[in-house]
Amino acid sequence: MNTVPTPDEAKAQARRLRTALTAAGFEVGHAAALELIARTHGLADWNTLTGTTRTTSAAGRLGDPSETAGGAATATSAVVPILRMFDWDKAQDFYLGYLGWTVDWGHRFSDHSPLYVQVSSPDGARLHLSEHHGDGTPGTAVLIEVADAGAVHATLSAKDYSFAAPGLEQVPWGQTVTVHDPSGNQLTFLQADGDRARADRELPPIVTGITVPLEPGAAFDLFTSFSWWVEYGREVGAPVTVSDEVAFENGRGRLPIGRVLHRHRPTHWAMTFTLAQDPATPTRLDVHFRPVAGGTEVRLEHGGWDARNGERRGQFNDWPVILAHFEAAARAV
Repeated sequence: MNTVPTPDEAKAQARRLRTALTAAGFEVGHAAALELIARTHGLADWNTLTGTTRTTSAAGRLGDPSETAGGAATATSAVVPILRMFDWDKAQDFYLGYLGWTVDWGHRFSDHSPLYVQVSSPDGARLHLSEHHGDGTPGTAVLIEVADAGAVHATLSAKDYSFAAPGLEQVPWGQTVTVHDPSGNQLTFLQADGDRARADRELPPIVTGITVPLEPGAAFDLFTSFSWWVEYGREVGAPVTVSDEVAFENGRGRLPIGRVLHRHRPTHWAMTFTLAQDPATPTRLDVHFRPVAGGTEVRLEHGGWDARNGERRGQFNDWPVILAHFEAAARAV
């Protein structure tokens, strides 16, 4: 059995190795000696050694960060999640057989001790799997960025694995494939949208405003009654329904235009907005009421535009025309 030393023990071994080599006429630096010691214990490098053993120093940390192989108290850029596992045979079936990952190394403190393993994907993603109590929490979610989520989905769909049948999901920030390992940990492979796609999603709101000769409460009540709204989906004199849903009645029947999100009389009204849009990708109206000299300033923001509904944004540049009906109704009160 190969017992991996603690970092402090390995550093002492490295010092003895340097002394012996110097006596034999070979000069080896401290960092190089640490790497050599790690390899003599069957590990890839010094960082792997410090990651698989626990120091007995008073600080209780993994190794001494003041004396890394690089000689500086700095961390690498890699962040490797530790996931709890309970059955290594089932974990192998999932990570090696199903995902096609490989085992980089594994360690036990004794023959009957819990197992600690590093696995990695063909494109370099790494995870630590641990049977140690307290290492990770079952059900942890991990996000792994990939270049092609469709290729991941196709590869996994072709595998003969009875415990997973992941789909390819389109989300606002990209495409995802989600699977769960035998311990319930969730792995989501994400193909993130590029910067241009993110910019397309984040279209600015349409903003317009008017001032009406009413105090804020009255302006709020008139606006949220939608009785002033004519044309653009509601015929003159047709009923309006305003409860949790806003709907117009016209010659073609009932026309829902959105659901109420926020009523904060007399300052703020918010609702989803689906008039002349796909109800599956609604936009949002936020209307703010602020007292000013002579009445209330009404500021309307029509937002919620993204890559799914942005092509319709140009059809709503006539908000000043629509709000002119509201202003006329306010002056008639």
